[in-house]
Amino acid sequence: MAAERCPACRSRLSDEPTCPRCGCDLSLVRRAEAQAQRLLARSVLAWARGDRAAATALARAAQALQNSRFAAALLRGLSRG
Repeated sequence: MAAERCPACRSRLSDEPTCPRCGCDLSLVRRAEAQAQRLLARSVLAWARGDRAAATALARAAQALQNSRFAAALLRGLSRG
């Protein structure tokens, strides 16, 4: 999981589906992170195929789900032409 702390109480996280301190259900957060990673992988593949429009749309969708440095860098690269 990219987030090492609970979004609710900031406690350190393990691989459990809930926060050990506050019991916050982390399943949606983890699914969103996994979806963002899949979208980024698809974006890179689209860019490799030369489909810049699809790559940009996929990278933006990933960035909307999870603000990441990789997605930001990918979008910068795609915008350079």
